[in-house]
Amino acid sequence: MKPIIQLEQRLIDKIAAGEVVERPLSVVKELTENAIDAGAGVVTVEITDGGLTMIRVTDNGVGIRAEELPLAFARHATSKIAKAEDLFSVLTLGFRGEALSSIAAVSQVEMLTKPQGAVMGVRAEVHGGHFVSRQHIGCANGTTVIVSHLFYNVPARRKFLKKPATEAGYISDCLQKLALGNPGLCIRYISNGQRIFQTSGNGDLRTAMLNIYGRDVASKLIGVDAGVGDGEGPVRLYGLLGKPELARGNRSHGTFFINGRYVQSRLLSTAVEAAFKTLLPGGKFPLYVLYLTLPAQLLDVNVHPTKMDVRFAEEEAVREFVQGALAEALGGHILIPTARIARGSDEVKEREPMYYPMETAPAPAENLSVREREDPRTEGPRTESAPPPPVFTQLHRVAPSESPPFFHHYRMLGLLFNTYWLVAQGESLFLVDQHAAHERVLYEEILRSAASGEVHSQPLLSPIPLRLTPRESQTLRDNEAHFHRLGFGLRWDDTAELTAVPFLFKGPVASGFFMELLDKLDENAPGGDIYANKTELIAIAACKAAVKGGDALSEAEAHDLLKQLFEMKNPFTCPHGRPTIIEITRRELERRFKRA
Repeated sequence: MKPIIQLEQRLIDKIAAGEVVERPLSVVKELTENAIDAGAGVVTVEITDGGLTMIRVTDNGVGIRAEELPLAFARHATSKIAKAEDLFSVLTLGFRGEALSSIAAVSQVEMLTKPQGAVMGVRAEVHGGHFVSRQHIGCANGTTVIVSHLFYNVPARRKFLKKPATEAGYISDCLQKLALGNPGLCIRYISNGQRIFQTSGNGDLRTAMLNIYGRDVASKLIGVDAGVGDGEGPVRLYGLLGKPELARGNRSHGTFFINGRYVQSRLLSTAVEAAFKTLLPGGKFPLYVLYLTLPAQLLDVNVHPTKMDVRFAEEEAVREFVQGALAEALGGHILIPTARIARGSDEVKEREPMYYPMETAPAPAENLSVREREDPRTEGPRTESAPPPPVFTQLHRVAPSESPPFFHHYRMLGLLFNTYWLVAQGESLFLVDQHAAHERVLYEEILRSAASGEVHSQPLLSPIPLRLTPRESQTLRDNEAHFHRLGFGLRWDDTAELTAVPFLFKGPVASGFFMELLDKLDENAPGGDIYANKTELIAIAACKAAVKGGDALSEAEAHDLLKQLFEMKNPFTCPHGRPTIIEITRRELERRFKRA
């Protein structure tokens, strides 16, 4: 075995740099966050060859004093924390003091910086972590950092980088998220001499969304604002949700910021998706930009050098708060897709559905301004105090005012293809899928009944023995009370027996459905909550019991079904996310008949 030796400082710096600088994206992220922390109002990011050849980040922030420049490139040198306790009250995006030193260790860096009010600026060159030159020059207020030949002294790492276009795409995505997190900041992004995007920096989140995603997305967003009391307390959730029609095929368009910092949190993304439960089909994910502010003592950001992973002191309370606030926001809108006919073509096509807000008159697009983060360098000295008591126990949200149902004066016209009921109201014709509509009605009914323990059961004349594996048997025992609340009767002897099944719609469900639920629950993980956390099981029950397309309903039954559907808070989709109602407007018909 080789002897233990003390590594030389240059090698230590390269190893440490590998934790912070993984690719050109890391450089851009760290330098842009430094610019934001420095109070910049405008940041310009320019790259060449995906950042492999050159990265230039220019800001108009406070700049760095000449005497502090050597410290700026030193490891663990920072102006953002001073003692261990500060790690639990960090308000800046950076705080470790590793970014510049790590970048300089694996590249050739040139910095031009001039503090506000200074007569002269400073230009410094640092190659591989060592100062090459330093001199006073005339330059603009703020800081410009030019990073060239990234990983020139660690060639093995360059082999693991993607093509320049791919690396440029990573950078673009990062800058878009930073722009959405800082609507008051003007960000310009230039790649190979071509401007990719620029945000206005006017402080309005909807405008930032317009700059990033375009006008169509910006016009289909729902505002969110919830917190303690009037939303100005220690915990606040605010931002914009994309309506279901904006759903994407992956989670990359969901953006969350906590206390101004972009984070990736499985807990938070799960809460958002739970709020969209039954509004989106499988494989689709919501588009959103959300901000959560809470006391720094309830959050640990000192988890990873990238500072994108966080831990909460009250995880379950955070999840419930976020999910509840978003569900309320979504519940205040009418989400009925409208069938459209493509212009300039004789073919009838189903375009992206359009949704209408609940208000009877068009409402002005609300502006959502993000408050400026206080510059930590202007704060007075912090005083140490005991951690505050849990704040989520204090949370309450103001319930949205009740609006009259959207369908308040409608007429049933008939049945189409033995599946779709035609309903007229105002200037529109609505098609209602009877199977999807009945699924939604039963789903809500089963949820209510299961929660209150009032599901009606049908006893079986002969109990059915259940042949279960040891794992299935344990899953059943863990969830037996929940199965009872769904209407299943169970009896244990040497083995389990099914003694009763739920009575839904026109009769009891088939006994085989019990095993289907058990298999699904076992697949998701034992010990889950079958009537709350596992709502997809309720959706399966509703689907099995609902009338099908082509089933004959009497006019009275159809009237009753539509009445129940239209009185619901969310009648727009079945539990699996398919639409229950589609609208065809009079204007669309007249255009098709060449009358418009």
